[in-house]
Amino acid sequence: MIGGLDAATLEPLVYATGTLGMLVGVAVVASLLRDDSLDADAGEFRRLLVVPAFAALAYLSMTIGLGAVVGGGTEAQAARYLDWFVTTAVMVWYVGHVVGVDRKWLATAAGLDALFISGGWVATTTTGAVKWAAFGVSCLAFAATMVVLFRVYPANAGETTPERRRLFLRLRNQSSVVWLVYPVVWLASPAGFDAVSTLGTAMLVTFLDVAAKVPYTWVVYEHRGVFGRDRDDPTVADADDDPATADAPPATAD
Repeated sequence: MIGGLDAATLEPLVYATGTLGMLVGVAVVASLLRDDSLDADAGEFRRLLVVPAFAALAYLSMTIGLGAVVGGGTEAQAARYLDWFVTTAVMVWYVGHVVGVDRKWLATAAGLDALFISGGWVATTTTGAVKWAAFGVSCLAFAATMVVLFRVYPANAGETTPERRRLFLRLRNQSSVVWLVYPVVWLASPAGFDAVSTLGTAMLVTFLDVAAKVPYTWVVYEHRGVFGRDRDDPTVADADDDPATADAPPATAD
């Protein structure tokens, strides 16, 4: 109990905070969609919007008490895992999209991501050998996803610019560092070794979710210039790169 409030009262407040945090991400992506100087198709901003918007809906569901499932002796939030199943797949896909990775590897990364989230759900809602086998499969799928992000994506990137590569590195590194904490939190949670309470787990996971998703959208916003409408215009590039025309005086009637 904190300040006279019990966990049943505080947990919805934690999820409400998560909802508000995700709405910040929605506002960031909405500003990208409204910017006429950007190529929304090249930036795939509508797909990027799925990340904070879907997460906000999931946290709103948890705030009002929808989607709680009792399994494996603990309460699991189905909305949270559905959120992760969708949004983390979009995030690993978007990292590769930034540098033009081949579609088969984008699909591979998204599939491995879906496997480690699914394994986490099974581990949370079961007991005994099945629980730990599912947790092991989830960890292996997570490790394979990291191999794709850190080894396969760079090796299979298409023709790209230094600016896009910097965006790729920031998105990949930021999300990966945060995701590394999730297995540790799970092990400490009631679903694992029960070292942290349900309320404590809710607070930790909500913080990690907001830290993983909202700054992700902000990083794209900071690097939005790489999706400028004129950047991929070959006529503009040719004119800028041609020394014969760059310094030529304007034509006159003489």
